[in-house]
Amino acid sequence: MEKIFEWYLEVKDTDLAEEMLISEDFFNYAVENEADEKRIILYTDNEEFVDKVVIRLQAKIIKKNITYSKDWFRYLAMKPFRILNKVWIDPTGKFQVDDGIVIKMRPSAAFGTGDHPTTMLCAEFLERYLKNSCSVLDVGCGTAVLSIIAKKLGARKVTALDNDPVAVEVAQGFVRENNVEVDIIVSDLLNGVNGEYDIVVANIVTPVIIELLNQIHKVSKKGETVLIISGIPVKDEQRIVEEIQNKEFVILMDGEKAGWKVFAVKIC
Repeated sequence: MEKIFEWYLEVKDTDLAEEMLISEDFFNYAVENEADEKRIILYTDNEEFVDKVVIRLQAKIIKKNITYSKDWFRYLAMKPFRILNKVWIDPTGKFQVDDGIVIKMRPSAAFGTGDHPTTMLCAEFLERYLKNSCSVLDVGCGTAVLSIIAKKLGARKVTALDNDPVAVEVAQGFVRENNVEVDIIVSDLLNGVNGEYDIVVANIVTPVIIELLNQIHKVSKKGETVLIISGIPVKDEQRIVEEIQNKEFVILMDGEKAGWKVFAVKIC
């Protein structure tokens, strides 16, 4: 893991600090807003840049640590990116486009923003199969990025679920920030879900997908519902295909990105 410096700066105005950092094309930062303290955390080895920030913001360096770029750390370094042709994910909260959809997804240590290959694959398949009148169920929603995308693309009704109450709380925050209407519930797979859906999307892990295949009829319109599943490493592809075939479901399409698989399945 790569070593990098972590600078804690006390500032007067975090919004002003963010504007300054983004104007410098610098996105390796986090924000901490407490009742009596406002801080920004910079992740950089460039001490000259830190000095520049301190001068411009009249900030005070509180401490300097050495940290390591773990898996979650890469989210702090993200710039706005295109997840679909006309859909952008914005981890900065400042990005705008004239012709397209911008989804605000603040990074954090525990949750990503939508740049993982499996999320991109699910988003691509959602765009392909979603119609304006569709209802969508997002299983294992995490940040609810797929739910938000579905709603922004015109889904009539979107329900999101996760078995982690923390994930549900995070998802509710992102839904509010993006001004969309999504029902978010705590549920262990489909145990707390009622109704039938046109599309079910699940970006989860292989064993849980297999269990979902056993439960999917509960929320399906026979012969109509499309199940989009990812979170499947290439090594598990044959296992998933066999499970789908054993259920006599129909694989409509599959895709692959960076060693991960996605399937669109018609529930018969």
